[in-house]
Amino acid sequence: MAALTVLGTLHKARELLHAGSCDGLFEAIGALRGEASGPVRDCAYFALMETAAAGDGVASFTTLARPGEAALTLLDATIARLTAALH
Repeated sequence: MAALTVLGTLHKARELLHAGSCDGLFEAIGALRGEASGPVRDCAYFALMETAAAGDGVASFTTLARPGEAALTLLDATIARLTAALH
């Protein structure tokens, strides 16, 4: 199996949260230990924190530890921000 990229990790974490398999963003990314390397998971955590810190009203740092719609919104915003930076 190929190792996940940062974007792949974020997408997979979103799937886990949406399915209710994990209780928060950190747990969802941590659950991907077998698929994403430590540095990739670290980059995914930092990307989420950077989006939360941007202060554009998408989410706050408390969103990182909570499940629910706000966590999914933060993941979507982070994925969109990283994808836009690639193009």
